[in-house]
Amino acid sequence: MDITLPAVRAFVAVARAGSFRGAAAALGVSQPTVSAAVRRLEAVAGRPLLVRDRDGARLTELGAGVLAHAASVTAAADEFEALLAGDAPGLTVGFMGEAAGTRTSTLLGAVRRASGRDVRLRRFDFDDPSCGLLAGTSDLAVVWPPLTDDALDLMVVGADRRAVAVPAGDPLSRASVLGPADLGGRVWVVPRSPDPVWRDFRSPGSLGVTDVAGEIGSGAIEETLELVAAGQGIALLSRSTDEHYARTGVVFVPLSGDRRCTVALAWRRADTRPVLSRILAELRRHSGAGSRSPRDG
Repeated sequence: MDITLPAVRAFVAVARAGSFRGAAAALGVSQPTVSAAVRRLEAVAGRPLLVRDRDGARLTELGAGVLAHAASVTAAADEFEALLAGDAPGLTVGFMGEAAGTRTSTLLGAVRRASGRDVRLRRFDFDDPSCGLLAGTSDLAVVWPPLTDDALDLMVVGADRRAVAVPAGDPLSRASVLGPADLGGRVWVVPRSPDPVWRDFRSPGSLGVTDVAGEIGSGAIEETLELVAAGQGIALLSRSTDEHYARTGVVFVPLSGDRRCTVALAWRRADTRPVLSRILAELRRHSGAGSRSPRDG
């Protein structure tokens, strides 16, 4: 059985919408049409790509593993259709809270010059550290590694010192630097994220802190800062967060030693569209940077 573009589109749409009904609405077709298309794709795979339940649909392990490739197929098809129609489709660059600011602005300018196209920014939170790449809603993304998924490639564009965000009245706020020995017995604000590698890098265990009084989940950088300011806990962030998200009642204290995190431009490895190859070649020529594994911090 051949793989058809409508079947791939249907699978990607369901993965994005989280339901067959939402995918049908997005594609402008009936729900049975979407269901039949996904079943045809699953017949080729010989295994389910999606789990159907009363709450909608979620990816199986195989579905999660092939989603980025499927998204690359639909992105290439969309671009091909636009070029046939005489249009140059725009590009979407995803980003997450801490990756905002001057780095993102500089990258956007470079992407716009190299592609000659309109560039749109789209903001993401902790529930998608790939910033739309795995779901296919972004063409490129400014991310904070490490990430779990090996379907992505990265180009590091900057680094930042890691820091602990503490309430302004906390005794820790008076320290010039903090080490793991200073951080025991505390409640931590940690990200709620489906990516275990990304989540664990932002948890106290990544510093070797094992004496944890408790953890409070947060879905976004703003929520994290609100919880810290309210005295609910402390959080592991980057020092430059203070520049982009200045929050009264929160003090950022650098970690001792050379503990750093990186900012990277990411893309789907399976996305071989000429426009992306041109952008990446231009950025490498100016920066001298090469690709890295998503699992590198």
